[in-house]
Amino acid sequence: MGKGQADKSKHGNPWWQRYEISIHEMLSAFDPAAFVRHNTQIPGRFSQVPRQIDVWATGTVIGQQISVAVECKMQKRPVDVQIIDAFIGKLLDIGADRGVIYSYSGFSNGANMRAYAARSPAVLTVALKTPRIVKDSFGVPGYPADLLVQDVPPHWIEDLDKENFRIFIKSGQTPKFL
Repeated sequence: MGKGQADKSKHGNPWWQRYEISIHEMLSAFDPAAFVRHNTQIPGRFSQVPRQIDVWATGTVIGQQISVAVECKMQKRPVDVQIIDAFIGKLLDIGADRGVIYSYSGFSNGANMRAYAARSPAVLTVALKTPRIVKDSFGVPGYPADLLVQDVPPHWIEDLDKENFRIFIKSGQTPKFL
């Protein structure tokens, strides 16, 4: 579902915006000392234009200032390698130390491998499964059919708990391959 669509929930916010806000809130809870902003602009070092970032987190890790850019993708199809390449380009332009990309519909194998191979900055992919209530409520008013995406194959799903997220932030190593 694209950001340009006017599909809104009963709360008045488009689904994609509620998705971004929920990820912002979750990441804010991981480290209360970090400064976490939703929907911000960071100046591009190379492009010389402001770059939109879904979630921007900064903080001190082992005495070093770290910046993490988070992209939230809510679309029908799995994220492909071109989106990962564009995200890595954005990370380089804004000078982010790390990148995390969340996808509501998973990632292609090529996208996962491209993200895993990124080292400077490191990129973590996190696939979120379609909530069971959405799948079970097909045809019920309030649950749009375009939220009913295919199941994500198990090898695309990242078990991301606080400790694995901290490992990624500190070292840049992707927890699923440790």
